[in-house]
Amino acid sequence: MNTSAQKPWIAAQNKALESGIKSLEHHELLYLISAPCRNTPGANPALLPPESLKALRQFPIGEFCHYYGIGIGLACRLAASLELGTRHWSEPPQRGKALNDPQQVRQWLRTELRDRDCEVFACAFLDSRHRLIRYQELFTGGIDGTEVYPRAVLQHCLRHQAAAVLLVHNHPSGHPEPSAADHAVTARLKQALALVDIRVLDHFIVAGNSVTSFAERGWL
Repeated sequence: MNTSAQKPWIAAQNKALESGIKSLEHHELLYLISAPCRNTPGANPALLPPESLKALRQFPIGEFCHYYGIGIGLACRLAASLELGTRHWSEPPQRGKALNDPQQVRQWLRTELRDRDCEVFACAFLDSRHRLIRYQELFTGGIDGTEVYPRAVLQHCLRHQAAAVLLVHNHPSGHPEPSAADHAVTARLKQALALVDIRVLDHFIVAGNSVTSFAERGWL
């Protein structure tokens, strides 16, 4: 008898364990949230420390269960809830939508990058009316930096026929202020893109729940 066919949450749970919670479709996440679960005896999920939620997004579910002493079912339910919330808040603006709400842009970028444990540099490519063409992560580095290549950024801008661009990267350290290297690479990118009439509208730094804007600080 195929029990996973009778109980779709079992198939969803197995998929989450094998391929990660991000591999699940929307309906599979809902199966996990509504599934019955039996916690490990003696474990109290209410006593999980706040940082455990970040760990649940970063590490395999099995490792999380072993470290925090909770059952697979409960961990999958928590992971599914977090993933649904993340998808709701980090869902990028639809292609062709003007990015004219600074708070919405901040929320979107914050949710995209705040839980990453390595530094990521990305771009939002825009048309002449500041409508989104595409958001793309271009470079990934270590915990304290990543190499950014202006020529590659320029190539992506030209490929997408962008008239303007938003730059964004994260600081896994949680420190929101830009480094000297951040200022230097922003200046290099602004200069390189200006040669082909592509405007750098802003450069955002995501550090935990904080988002620093170069434009708001008058650095562009």
